[in-house]
Amino acid sequence: MSRKEIDNPLMTEPTGPSWGKIFGIILIVLLAVVAAGGVGIYFYGHSLIERANFVADDDVKQLETLPEEAYEEVSTEAEAAGPVLNESELENLHQQMNKENSAVDTIMNSDVYNVLLCGVDRRDKTWNGNSDSMMLVSLNNEKKRVSVISLMRDTYVAIPGHDYNKLNSAYAYGGGPLLLQTVRDNYKIDVNRYGAVDFMDMVDVIDDMGGVELTWTDQEVEVANGYMIDMCQNVLDIPYEEHLLPGGGTYNCDGVQAVAYSRNRFVGNSDYTRTQRQRYVISQMVERLKSMSAAEMVSFVTKALPLVTHNIPENEIWDLVSDAPELLKYDYVQDRVPYDNLYEVVDVDGQGMLVPDWDDTIDQMQETIYGDGAASKNADNDPKNSHENETEFTDEYMQLTGGTGTLFKDGYPTGESEEAGDGSSDDAA
Repeated sequence: MSRKEIDNPLMTEPTGPSWGKIFGIILIVLLAVVAAGGVGIYFYGHSLIERANFVADDDVKQLETLPEEAYEEVSTEAEAAGPVLNESELENLHQQMNKENSAVDTIMNSDVYNVLLCGVDRRDKTWNGNSDSMMLVSLNNEKKRVSVISLMRDTYVAIPGHDYNKLNSAYAYGGGPLLLQTVRDNYKIDVNRYGAVDFMDMVDVIDDMGGVELTWTDQEVEVANGYMIDMCQNVLDIPYEEHLLPGGGTYNCDGVQAVAYSRNRFVGNSDYTRTQRQRYVISQMVERLKSMSAAEMVSFVTKALPLVTHNIPENEIWDLVSDAPELLKYDYVQDRVPYDNLYEVVDVDGQGMLVPDWDDTIDQMQETIYGDGAASKNADNDPKNSHENETEFTDEYMQLTGGTGTLFKDGYPTGESEEAGDGSSDDAA
């Protein structure tokens, strides 16, 4: 059995540039760079900002139908879908969603700056890609607080002009502008700016900053080593051996390792724990930036800016620059939507859709962003539960490994020795 065949049981997501699950949020990193090294940024001025890929809203590609690639991935939630709704039940659900959303007002507050950060999954530039990772970052200058709320990709929403679908497909249909409108309409959050990055760019960004420090469990390493092999062989076309980790511990991780960590949905509570890992990586990137010298920051931002796609006008960027020295002093709150016990899972055309209780969900989001800043009672906000999640394989992974929980041994697929090196073993799971 070839090594590629060994990888496939673990890689239930498509191979190729399918980062789908990371996060990859360069924009918040760049703001942190500016905060700590504003003098260097001002030195480069317009030439630096123009390196970023600004895309006017009117220039974004609009699609009526999505390519086949958009439907290749079936999420864990879809595999454990809830009740199948008939046409009448689905129509009733849509009416209820419309009723709940129309009953809540969008808060307009000039002291809060919202930006949606997206990790985009696509194999070519013929379409926009699915925004499989979305983080709503809110800078509340009155409360001196930054909140980061992950919006789960399988949330069932009304997409203007495209009926009802998963949240991540809004970006596929109409890029950042349509995704922003979808978030405004469904979540009642006044957000008009976005930044986006894709898989290979995220690897480069983390490498350019010298890596990030991450603490792993043995189980997380076990799964991530599989992702590393897949990414190196099928996407990056580089040797994988130097990236594999021997076991749990704290490491200064390169881009391949950090991205593999962020993609992991096989340890803990599926995609819910994965969003938590994504936020952890972002927070560690900010910590890395805090330790950089001014020269290091200027070098990093010069390399990173061309990797960002965004719709933030230059005057707003400079407004952020002027406020940036205070941003790293703000309190930090993170969360994830849908909230625990405030959603249901339904089956729509064979896909598991997460349907929030919109009234209570919006109330909680607005309280976190605009109010007292309290996070939800999500289980992954409890440090104890978080630790337990990181040491438990999902049922799906246990099935893939025949109940052993071990697809790799000593950094190599089970049944393959380090000396073999050619992936020729027939004993691997």
